[in-house]
Amino acid sequence: MFNRILRTVFVIGIAFVACGSREGAKQSALVDFTLPSIDGGEYKLSDFKGQVVIIDFWATWCPPCRNSIPAFIALYEKYHEQGFTILGVSLDNDEGALRQYSAQMKIPYPVLIGNNDIAKAYQVSGIPKTLFLDKKGEVRKTQVGFAPELEVQFDQLVDQLLKE
Repeated sequence: MFNRILRTVFVIGIAFVACGSREGAKQSALVDFTLPSIDGGEYKLSDFKGQVVIIDFWATWCPPCRNSIPAFIALYEKYHEQGFTILGVSLDNDEGALRQYSAQMKIPYPVLIGNNDIAKAYQVSGIPKTLFLDKKGEVRKTQVGFAPELEVQFDQLVDQLLKE
């Protein structure tokens, strides 16, 4: 009798966890956004459907973020004409520092002014956080952190996604 009760509790527990997991997946689904850019425009994520997109959450005060910028510039310059873009979503509090750094680095892709709402919606708990979206707008890879050895993997992934 005790084993039957234990099994029933176990099955209910598994069902509860499974339902909770599905609910968590809904909450972590990709959220469309419209954000202002440092160039005065506004960018809406859904406008890039049909392109391969990197969303890079970063800040000027973050050393790994700063280290990733040259790699992203190189990717953008290599693949932009093939239907690829990067949306650099800054989580800086100092817009002046963001503008200065972006100009200094000559960042060619849109640098967007992020906020706490977008960081929460995308579950950004550490930066840099980089999402690779395919042409359908589906997340194919998420990378938290940056190291120079990732540059080759990023290049290969963008190339693969463009060919799909």
